[in-house]
Amino acid sequence: MFKLGVFTDEVSQDFERALHVIKKDFQVNYVELRTMWNKNLIELADTEIKYVKKLLDKYNLQVSCVASPFLKCDLIEEKGGTKKDTFFKGEGGYKAHLSILERSIELAKIFSTKLIRSFSFWRVKDSIDYETWHEIVYKIKFAVSKVEKEGLILALENEHECNIATGAEARKLMEQINSPHLGLIWDPGNAFFAGEIPYPDGYNLIKDRIVHVHIKDAGKNEKGELIWLPVGKGEIDFQGQFQALEKDNFQGVVSLETHYIPKGGSAEEGTRESFIGMSSILQSLGIKTV
Repeated sequence: MFKLGVFTDEVSQDFERALHVIKKDFQVNYVELRTMWNKNLIELADTEIKYVKKLLDKYNLQVSCVASPFLKCDLIEEKGGTKKDTFFKGEGGYKAHLSILERSIELAKIFSTKLIRSFSFWRVKDSIDYETWHEIVYKIKFAVSKVEKEGLILALENEHECNIATGAEARKLMEQINSPHLGLIWDPGNAFFAGEIPYPDGYNLIKDRIVHVHIKDAGKNEKGELIWLPVGKGEIDFQGQFQALEKDNFQGVVSLETHYIPKGGSAEEGTRESFIGMSSILQSLGIKTV
């Protein structure tokens, strides 16, 4: 039986408002921490972290994952400055990201979670040469060795803007770094954006290494452009995906990360619509969650 969770900042940057909605309205027990009060979790002061912990205790919510921006940076350290979405965190280079990893380890201990999110550097190109691939593997393997010493897990997310974007690419990496301290955050929406059929194709390639799941739906607009949509209204087969997670006895957290905001609406409204869609699918399948 898997668990349900929600990204707090997909509801609101007002952290307590987000916790209230997640606990009181959605009635789930897990949250994923990324940003709050328009700051990245990694950059919060210790006093702010204590306040975050106090609010989590108040609402009796557990943290599923420290959703750090680790390795959302260039593979070769040449320039800084944010090019893409790093969620209020200045991009920096690889050396700066090793400091992000150290802070993430501290926060994982504070919030009693074993999962620290990682990425795989901004995508170099669709066909990666041997030397570049070797560099990606080497640097991720080094990060795995750091979290292993702390008894934690580096949870690498397949991200369409990064070098590991699909289930197929994740499989290749996991075969080269065969460590119980490296797992996959499976994101069907990101796989879809990268041109892969998330379920069954991508999922079946990597299901044995999944430690965490992100849920967001996607499709195309009238111009054929990729867009985020409410869960259940896109092109991803979430009925099949949820059935497979239950059949394969996945016991981790399935975390709602909608990225969808209705036209003229708010992030909270988009997340509420997606939560209803996700809940409806689970109910229709008779799947019970914690």
